[in-house]
Amino acid sequence: MNFKQKSLPTLVELNQSSASRNVFCIHPAGGGVGFYDGLAKALEPYAKFYGLEDPFIYDSFAYGSLPELASYHLDVIRSIQPEGPYTLFGYCSGGVISYEVACQLQLSGSSIHSVSMFGSTLVGGFDPENRERAVWLRDHLAARYGLELGHLDWQRLETLSFAEVAAAIVEDLERQGIGEAGTDLDWAGRTIQAKCLMRQASRKYRAPRSGLTVNLYQWDYLDPATPKLLHPWCDWNTLTTGKLTIVPPPERNGPEVDILFPPYLDVTVENVKKVTFAMA
Repeated sequence: MNFKQKSLPTLVELNQSSASRNVFCIHPAGGGVGFYDGLAKALEPYAKFYGLEDPFIYDSFAYGSLPELASYHLDVIRSIQPEGPYTLFGYCSGGVISYEVACQLQLSGSSIHSVSMFGSTLVGGFDPENRERAVWLRDHLAARYGLELGHLDWQRLETLSFAEVAAAIVEDLERQGIGEAGTDLDWAGRTIQAKCLMRQASRKYRAPRSGLTVNLYQWDYLDPATPKLLHPWCDWNTLTTGKLTIVPPPERNGPEVDILFPPYLDVTVENVKKVTFAMA
């Protein structure tokens, strides 16, 4: 069971470990730290896992840039662990945030054990030519949640605020009767806004070069053409002057594609023990 601390609305305890090592797991775009549940349970004897949720959803913090978002998380991390070394995990776009958090911690003089990213090569980044504010949601929500919203006036939505875009989408979902199935549409609206904020922040973000230890757990089961369509958020060849370890994904086994869930979870757990935790 995951527990939130009332004084820290974005902090979630992912396991009940009494180990001395802390692992801080950063949410991806749109929130959610349940992706780490399998790792947290399997690695409970070795580390205490904390999830850091999206502060817009859980604390009404509307950040304007990725460094601003990272700074929020940095304060939460320090409230739990005042001094390093820090171990950070990032799933998908959470990898980008965890990297920026680590850079800020390091710049302030803190020691960083490592930053481990899961699938973060598939995240888009700095792209001044991409000015879409809302249209991308049409395809994203269809692919991710099966929501058909092509009939909306997306040209008009491009001119609205993120709150207005979310309200229009939620209103349409209500007309479709989605809410009758038990969906929390208010929550859906905040999640949509959070996704927009993260996309806007990542499109403005240039990843700084660092001396961090970075572990990249690859997740390459999707269409090989997909990465070619993305503006990468960093140059992996020059990202760090520290140690960069690239962990290839397990052999494909069925239709599932996520390395943090079965049937791949056990292999990922063993890789984390060997690479991130440096256990023989």
